[in-house]
Amino acid sequence: MLSHSVKRFQLPLFFLLCLVISWTVWIPQAVTRLSNTQTPVAGGSPLNMLAVWAPALSAILLSRVMDGKAGLRALFHRLRRWRVAIHWYLFILLYPAAIWFLARAIDALFGRSFEFTIPILTYFPPQQAYMVAVALVFAFPNTLGEELGWRGFALPRLQAKYNALVSSIMLGLFWAVWHIPMWLANDTMGLDLLRSVLTITTYAIIFTWIHNNTGGSVLLAWLFHASTTITQYILQIPLTLTDDMVRWGVAILVVVMAGSTHLSRHQERYRLPTEPLAG
Repeated sequence: MLSHSVKRFQLPLFFLLCLVISWTVWIPQAVTRLSNTQTPVAGGSPLNMLAVWAPALSAILLSRVMDGKAGLRALFHRLRRWRVAIHWYLFILLYPAAIWFLARAIDALFGRSFEFTIPILTYFPPQQAYMVAVALVFAFPNTLGEELGWRGFALPRLQAKYNALVSSIMLGLFWAVWHIPMWLANDTMGLDLLRSVLTITTYAIIFTWIHNNTGGSVLLAWLFHASTTITQYILQIPLTLTDDMVRWGVAILVVVMAGSTHLSRHQERYRLPTEPLAG
């Protein structure tokens, strides 16, 4: 049966679908950009919405094929898990900015200075100032398109086979590879590309920590992703390693404090999305 075959190879199929859908859009953009650096990045192309929604679309398709409507209900169920301790909401909203300000304080201690700019205001010419509001609003559907796939579909299935840390690293590395054509189109190369891969992998550890401590809430992962994206729009990303080192340090601290097996104090067996959950 088709559903049985899909279930057997669901994770490889998920990752393959994500690459096929997204890279069909991003690779031509990257090639065009690399062949002519004067070509503007096609960030406003409607096809980019399809590309960033590739994880969610892949998860929806595979869930429907494997388990029918029940699979779709299970996939979307964790978007309703909002009843978590208030400190998790405070963390996901404040962490991205807190990291930035801590890194700036460390830079100041070492005598590093920089000119503050708001990145999103430099993306658009004055006659397109309205696009600032559009970009901020679209951060929410765009990040949902990723999180429904990454944390809604892939992470639970990885954790059913591997411990939380290994699952996070595997997902983080794929998440980074998935971004590479887009990064190349935006002139992220060499050491900057390596830094991006390492940083997004450490972020995957933080995402798993949040996910596993909030009952597998995809809603919290979505809000954290949106918070991170909007913070990057507003606060300048300086050309120092300080931000990355602080993020790496936080990820290491999480692993040490929460343990690599579960990244959580909840030591119970990890449930797949199709298994019933309380609440």
